[in-house]
Amino acid sequence: MLHDNLARIRKEKGLTQEALALKLNVVRQTVSKWEKGIAVPDADMLCHIGEALDVPVSELLSDEKMTEPSDMTSIVEVLAQMNEQLAIRNRRSANIWKALFLSALVIIGILIGTIFTSTQSSPVLPENITVSGVDFVCYQEELECSFVPNVGNENITYTVTMDSPSHNQTVTAKCENGICRARFDTKPLPTYVEYDVVVSISRKNEVRNMTIAENLTFRDHSCSWLIP
Repeated sequence: MLHDNLARIRKEKGLTQEALALKLNVVRQTVSKWEKGIAVPDADMLCHIGEALDVPVSELLSDEKMTEPSDMTSIVEVLAQMNEQLAIRNRRSANIWKALFLSALVIIGILIGTIFTSTQSSPVLPENITVSGVDFVCYQEELECSFVPNVGNENITYTVTMDSPSHNQTVTAKCENGICRARFDTKPLPTYVEYDVVVSISRKNEVRNMTIAENLTFRDHSCSWLIP
């Protein structure tokens, strides 16, 4: 092949790519492309290469049928075939890279879709959160609300609100050993009012409210309520 013969003969003549390029009045990168087989010189340049290396064109082309190195028609025909083969190889290479690029895009799209679907399909809060064991205990100036959620995720926050049309108080419950407790200061809360007790269950940006007691009243260390 031309590129192998060119590199071999140049080295046999003791020339560097720079030296040969200088003889041919081209840049070194052009000689490098010829020797790598990614470009083919035209017929006139091939004759100049033969003269610079002092070898017949037939030796550069390794074409036994070409007996006359000055036969431009034969040289052009051989170079045309080489250019056609080079173009086919380049198209194949381009198609391979294009296929790899498209495959990478498809894989990336699938991964992004999977992550997005997983994120969308998995709620931040479980749908079946419930509480049980709701209880209230009156102390001297405090009222303790306790309950047991069926989800023990430590990343979930339970906020309890005693709510009435005229008064309300909100406290964040402390959860230990599966039991959540919220203590309210009863001094600012009148005893003659009936309260609804609402638990706000939150995690990240999702919040869900749940009423756990209605008509709550407290007086003299005793309290009563209704479970909704």
